Amino acid sequence: MATPGPGGEPSARRQPGPWLLQATLALVWGGHWAVAKIGLEVMPPFTYGVLRLVVAAVALALLLVATGRLRLPSRHDLPIVLSVGLGQMAAQIAAMNLGLQYVAAGRSAVLLYTMPLWVAVLQAALLRRAPSARELVGLVLGLAGIVVLLDLPAVAAGSRDVVTGSAVLLAGAIVWGATIIHLRQHRWEGSTLELTLWELLVALVPLAALAALLEPGRPPAWGAQAAFAVLFSGLLASAFAFWASQAVQRALEPMVTAIGFLAVPVVGLIAGAVALGEQVSAADVAGVVVTLAGIAAISLPAPGHRTEARAQPTAEAAADTPG
Repeated sequence: MATPGPGGEPSARRQPGPWLLQATLALVWGGHWAVAKIGLEVMPPFTYGVLRLVVAAVALALLLVATGRLRLPSRHDLPIVLSVGLGQMAAQIAAMNLGLQYVAAGRSAVLLYTMPLWVAVLQAALLRRAPSARELVGLVLGLAGIVVLLDLPAVAAGSRDVVTGSAVLLAGAIVWGATIIHLRQHRWEGSTLELTLWELLVALVPLAALAALLEPGRPPAWGAQAAFAVLFSGLLASAFAFWASQAVQRALEPMVTAIGFLAVPVVGLIAGAVALGEQVSAADVAGVVVTLAGIAAISLPAPGHRTEARAQPTAEAAADTPG
């Protein structure tokens, strides 16, 4: 039996559940980049995104009904529902599915996960918050890693596909960063799990509109490949992962969860190499290491910084990482 922690709650340090959940989450979100690449072979990007969200929304709705937690969001929480639904879910799914058509799965994962770098940039530009020395070092490292990952030889050779895919992924990371800043300013009334269903429904609107406008007459090539991709993306990478990320961030210290999320693009790189046969060059490895070092410098608490346990989901806990 777990030893009670402060307030009578079981201590996360003494029970394996949160750690196992953290590892599972990294595997699911990291592996999802390879799964999505496979799904995009038989489905157009926006249609795939719509199917993913429909499956996730149905699963979460059934869960909320079964637990008696299905309720409309309050007026106070509506701005955050719109922000997450449009700026995080819809934008990130669109960026991921578009970018994966031109960029390798592993490299795509790292480029989209540069979000913390852009949070620091946007905070300095929009909130007039000067970055610390550690954040400046992180920005320099992260941007240097991005330059390596942009595959400059392909860009110099005039490969528009590489340029387009990389630009879409980096734009998605910037939009995600802006959404995170909004999340950190919000004071929550509803729980993040309850609000996630409405955020999914909001995200469905632009993706469904884009699918109807840009992909008419292009139905998915249904078969085992399409069904597997949709179910994995909807049930595991969305419905399960959204809940798991909140559970992990409530149970473990922020530094531990930050390190765990840094594992996602690493798993994505490995999954792309193993499942898709993507070549991982020495430049890729160097780019990943330097980029993640920059992200870590910005994301992890400074030495000696103490954080208090959080009994309720915070903005960070609501900022579910797409994958």
